[in-house]
Amino acid sequence: MTSALFEYKNITDPIHLATKVERAEEDYILVKPKSYENVPIENWIPPAYCYTKRFQSYEDNLFNFEVRKDDVWVSSFPKSGTTWCQEMVWLICHDLDFKAAKSEPLRTRFPFLEVSLIHDTLDELNSFERARNTPSPRFIKTHLPVSMLPKQYWEVLPKTVHIHRNVKSVAVSYFHHSKNIFYKGTKEEFIRSFMKDLQFYSPIHNHVTGYHKLTNCKNILYLKYEDMKSDLRGCVETVCRFFNRSYDDAALDLLCEHLSFDSMKQNLACNYENKDDHGWQSKHCDERFIRRGQIDSWNEELSKEMVEDLDRWTRNNVQQENLLNLFI
Repeated sequence: MTSALFEYKNITDPIHLATKVERAEEDYILVKPKSYENVPIENWIPPAYCYTKRFQSYEDNLFNFEVRKDDVWVSSFPKSGTTWCQEMVWLICHDLDFKAAKSEPLRTRFPFLEVSLIHDTLDELNSFERARNTPSPRFIKTHLPVSMLPKQYWEVLPKTVHIHRNVKSVAVSYFHHSKNIFYKGTKEEFIRSFMKDLQFYSPIHNHVTGYHKLTNCKNILYLKYEDMKSDLRGCVETVCRFFNRSYDDAALDLLCEHLSFDSMKQNLACNYENKDDHGWQSKHCDERFIRRGQIDSWNEELSKEMVEDLDRWTRNNVQQENLLNLFI
């Protein structure tokens, strides 16, 4: 397919080619935007990112998606605390309406803009149509890197909260998430592939640093997963100020309780679990969407060699000390 918007490349890595069918990765493809001059980053050439061949069918939907001034976006690399951040943002912007939050799934309240680039949706609408049909003010989730955000994003500049996380935590969480959906390989195979930038939305380093290299984008608030774990109340207050919302101490106490890990893991509206599966609460934590919620659980799941390899990989890809702190 010849495209004026994106460049498509087949993956040539020999291990990927030899194992892609058995690991359910046969339709992976690398995609690079041809136009990115509107992104406010100087002296910058974005890399190709990993998607599926479905991207080709929806590239126009992505590029020309209508962005509205009253949109609220949450952006991240996958498994960086996105769901947690979404629930916090939605409640802060909806007067802490806990009843409404629990009665309607987060995926409905906060549609995932570009999931059709990777997976088929459960109904007849593709994900771009679903987001487009959501009444304003819309709350939109995206894992898109800055180079692939819709053209109108840079004209409208909707309020956006971006969250990032330690790369070792992301690697482990991403493996469990992928395994529970489709992935057929081992943990080590997945993480080795992740370090070759051959999992969805990779490369992670360019993805995260792209957001943090943006200049004069006052519409974006940056959060870190580990900060939310260590000081949830402080992060909640920061987000309230960003959206010009004010709540008394008692209300913020209730919000922090709602957002606690113990509460979130029992909240069916946020868990992406089948409500008809009455055994979902008894699943092993690694089989659930909201898994362990710990900062350094990678210590228990990764070998010393793998930890060293992940850290070396990050240091090789991120030279600036202030940006390195985003991942270590």
